[in-house]
Amino acid sequence: MHSLWYRIRQFLRFYLAADTRYQVHSPFVFELANAVLEDRRWYYTFEDVEVIRRKMLSSPVVLNVLDYGATTDNSTPPRRTTPLRRIARVSASSPAQGRRLFRLAQWLKPARMLELGASVGIGTMYLAAAARGARFLTLEGSEACAHVARANLEILGLNQGVEVIEGSFKDNLNVALQSLGQPDLVFFDGHHRQKPTLDYFNQCLPFLHDHTVLVFDDVYWSPEMTAAWQQIQQHPRVTLTVDCFDLAFAFVNPDFKVKQHFRLVPSSWKPWKKW
Repeated sequence: MHSLWYRIRQFLRFYLAADTRYQVHSPFVFELANAVLEDRRWYYTFEDVEVIRRKMLSSPVVLNVLDYGATTDNSTPPRRTTPLRRIARVSASSPAQGRRLFRLAQWLKPARMLELGASVGIGTMYLAAAARGARFLTLEGSEACAHVARANLEILGLNQGVEVIEGSFKDNLNVALQSLGQPDLVFFDGHHRQKPTLDYFNQCLPFLHDHTVLVFDDVYWSPEMTAAWQQIQQHPRVTLTVDCFDLAFAFVNPDFKVKQHFRLVPSSWKPWKKW
């Protein structure tokens, strides 16, 4: 309950401070807002993924989950029996997040993608569907969740070029980065704690090229995740950030000479800000 009230308070503060595309003077950010926040086109993929989500939400299956996201340094991850329907409800990307991920990847056209935290594959499917043909590595700590994610990708015919790698991020992240080379998109969606998030961010930095997009989920999940996001915003290599509350984007492009931070909502959320 404490974290829920924290997120509600943070959303109200975010909403009051946020702008729409009409207050944006950066052509790049205006284009990003149009592509990710304002595009209202509907794709068959959206319904295909949500059909799978609905099936998981009504599933009687119980998974034996190894939860790396609950660990601290040098601790052994706990193993829990968790209903699949709960994971699909609580841990997976929401429909709105999924559509934004799809539109981001459709706009960016990445050739190489990396995801930290596949869960049961909802966000993975949205990204893979938008960038068919891309090489896509997704890391997942739980063997049971990785198995479900692979099955879901196969159902939609999205398993070509997508590899779900089981095990801790600590063990697998560097291997994945070495294999990909320079990812075009990195989605951080697992281990929602400050220190691991910053560690994984710093581990990725040497592999990024100027146009890599870093996507962060749940930056308002807790005070420590918000603190991690604020530290990322201030990192010397980060030249631009765009905060959309449910997803936040960071860019390391040196062409952005002056560091800028934007908080954006769809224009329909603030219709009076069209002028």
